[in-house]
Amino acid sequence: MKKLRLIVTLFIVLALMAGMAGCGSASGTGESKVLRLAWSKDIQTMDVHKTTDNYMIPLCIFDRLLEVQLNDDGTTEIVNSIAKDYSISDDGLTYSFTLRDDVKFSDGTPLTSADVEATFTRMFTLPDSVQTDFTTCIKGAQDILDHKTDKLEGFKVIDDYHFEITLEEPFAGFLAVLTTPTCCIMSKKNLEEAGDDFGMVPEKTIGSGAYKVTKWTANDSLTMVRNPEYWGEPGSADEVQIKVYPEASSMDMAFQNGELDILDCDFLDVSTVESTYEKKYKDQMVAVNRLGTYIIAMNADVKPMGNLKVRKALQMAIDRQSILDSIFSGHGTLVDGIYPAGSIGFSDENQGWLKYDPEGAKKLLKEAGYEKGFDLELAADSSASENRMNILQIVQQNLKDVGINAHIESYDESSWLEKRKSGEMASFTATWTLDYNDPSNIIDTFFGSPEATKGRSLNYKDKDVMKRVTAAKSILNDDERLAEYAALEKKIVEEDAAWIPLFTLQHQYVVSDRVANFVPHWAGYSDFNVYGVTMK
Repeated sequence: MKKLRLIVTLFIVLALMAGMAGCGSASGTGESKVLRLAWSKDIQTMDVHKTTDNYMIPLCIFDRLLEVQLNDDGTTEIVNSIAKDYSISDDGLTYSFTLRDDVKFSDGTPLTSADVEATFTRMFTLPDSVQTDFTTCIKGAQDILDHKTDKLEGFKVIDDYHFEITLEEPFAGFLAVLTTPTCCIMSKKNLEEAGDDFGMVPEKTIGSGAYKVTKWTANDSLTMVRNPEYWGEPGSADEVQIKVYPEASSMDMAFQNGELDILDCDFLDVSTVESTYEKKYKDQMVAVNRLGTYIIAMNADVKPMGNLKVRKALQMAIDRQSILDSIFSGHGTLVDGIYPAGSIGFSDENQGWLKYDPEGAKKLLKEAGYEKGFDLELAADSSASENRMNILQIVQQNLKDVGINAHIESYDESSWLEKRKSGEMASFTATWTLDYNDPSNIIDTFFGSPEATKGRSLNYKDKDVMKRVTAAKSILNDDERLAEYAALEKKIVEEDAAWIPLFTLQHQYVVSDRVANFVPHWAGYSDFNVYGVTMK
């Protein structure tokens, strides 16, 4: 009997060892491929309906109906994800979708139309939802927000794998909206069972994405592993370990000590990137265009900026290339309009008109009756980055050179936001990175209505332009729609001088020699899907 037990035990041990070897990396070496990443601060939640900042984990653990594919030439296109097919009605109102029938959540539950409906309904019924801006175009969404109903009228389940979404009016950018983190598809069963633990407790926050969270230690680290139920090709990394490094110096040291595989250069001092990474790790740098435009807003209700010649003079007085070169080492592109370089809607024809011309600025100020200049407040958020403050300092000097006495006034973050939203702020500098790749995302936000212009573009006046901006969303012919967006850009920025466009930047990363390929987020977010990382 002892001999038999020994043989059986030995067989079991050998079988387990063979199984363990088979569970290793895809290369069959038996060694797990661990991707090591860094955050500068911890996330607050994994629930995308409760945050507009913490997108990385939702991008990894949830799927969306459609995705944005970043091509090698920097262009993007919308591709199918868990929606394997869709069609749009001739009037542009109804979108009919067919789901893949092999998608499961990480607990093995099939993903069906009911889960999609629950997700979209929750965007509007969740009391503290912050993700209602882009999807209120769905029919009946506003009725939920107004507490008239809890049923989303524009969503119709046909069967487990077919459903329809009907809009209030045509919106050509709707497919792009569906690619956003806002539209991560959640499990109806999981939402009901997890309650308030959803988004906060790893085992109670499940998705159908390529990864699932197994451990989250607040302000320290987070771990993800492959989702065994994932419907697509497995992610290259077996495990993803993310550690919080509050200090840039410790993050820098961790990478140089071989403890990190991807380092976001946004977390480092510019001088460190220039002196160390762009030299020592030159061949390991990865860059993507950040699809966001830096701008300086000018308040048309604050004298003398209601005068068109004054606003045009301000545009001409700023040495944008100097700002780009001195603060960002030239890693970016000057932009003369609204849409960032690389985005849908970017028009080459609308570029090149804005030149640095301090003498021309002085001439316009004289013609406007301000030969001796005037006082101007440049509002600063005290929590703003060092780069943002450096921009303001160069702008201050540029304006001084043409006779304008600009002074930088610092406000705490809440006061800054309150003053800006009230439409009383004289000017501010800001950037807007696209949430979805469509011109409507940025032009609607800043110029779509008097309410939008009040705090975003500081009281832009032309209501006919606002009506055109709103109407452009419904143009179904793409060529006509993009032509109208280009015409609106020219009118708003070049003719009306509504703001001072500055530039778009590149987002730089450095990767370790353990990474074969890294595809950053298409818009240049620091949050990216680790599914786009290929390990060696």
